[in-house]
Amino acid sequence: SALQAASTSSPSSKICVYHTASVFGPTEDPVQTANDNVKSAEVVVEAMQQFIRQRQATSSLAVPARLVLTSSMAAVRATNQTPQNNKYYTNKDWNTLSTLDPNNWGSCYQYSKAESERRASELVAKCPNDLEFIALCPSFVFGPPPPLPKQLQSQSSESAGEHSSSSSSFSISLIKQWLSGASQVQSRLCVDVRDVAKAHIAAGQMDLGDSNDHKRYILSTEARLSSELTGEALKRAVEQHLRKSGSSSNIDTSKITCDTVFDGGAIKIGNQ
Repeated sequence: SALQAASTSSPSSKICVYHTASVFGPTEDPVQTANDNVKSAEVVVEAMQQFIRQRQATSSLAVPARLVLTSSMAAVRATNQTPQNNKYYTNKDWNTLSTLDPNNWGSCYQYSKAESERRASELVAKCPNDLEFIALCPSFVFGPPPPLPKQLQSQSSESAGEHSSSSSSFSISLIKQWLSGASQVQSRLCVDVRDVAKAHIAAGQMDLGDSNDHKRYILSTEARLSSELTGEALKRAVEQHLRKSGSSSNIDTSKITCDTVFDGGAIKIGNQ
C-alpha cells in the first residue's frame, strides 16, 4: 500500500494520501454500497492515524501527513435542498436531506458522500496536530477517459470491436445514453475531469499555514448548463469528429433529445 511504501521514507518526508474510491452508479444493494463507501473513508483515516503513531514511535521529528478526500457536491446539498444563504451553495453547506433509501440509489450515494466526509473529518479531529485534511467536492464529472496501456489496447480492440478507454464510469455510460437517444440530455452542474485532476494535485501541494481546520473546496461550474446547450455541444462534437476522422459513425444525432421539463430545482438553470 501507499502507507507501507511511505514507511521506508525519511521521517521528515511529507506524506499525502488521496482517497478517491467510491462507488457511483446503480448497484443491486444501494444501501450496502453506501455503507461500504462510508467505511472506506473511515478505514483510510484510521490507517493514516496508525501510520503517524508508528512514525512518532521511531522519530522525534514532526510527522507531516495530509489526507485529500474526494468528496462530492452531493455532500454539499441534496436534490432540491435550499442553500443556507438562500442564494447559492458554498463550502459551508452540508447535505442534510439524503437518506438510505433501498429504492433510490442516487439518494444512497448522496448520503454516503456527505457521511463519508463527516466521518473522516470527525476522525481527523482526534489527531488535530498530526493530520491535515482537505475535502474536494466536485459536481458531476465529465471529460475524456485515460487511454488503455498500449499492451492492453489490442486485446481490448479485439473484444470490443474498437479502441476502448480504461474507464467504465457512470458519466461515460450516461453520455453514451444521450448520444444514442436511450435517455434525454439533462441539465447538470458539472466539472471537467482534467480540472478535477489539477485540483487534486494542488490540494496535495498547497500550503495550509498553521491552521489544521477541515478545508473544503467545491469544484464546479457556478451555474447549471442547460440541457439544450449540452445537446447542441454533443451534436457539434460528433460532427467535428466525423470531419476530422473522415470516417462514418453509427451515431444518429437526430436521436439526441433534451429534457426541457426540469428547471433546476432549488436554484434555477443558469443562476449561480
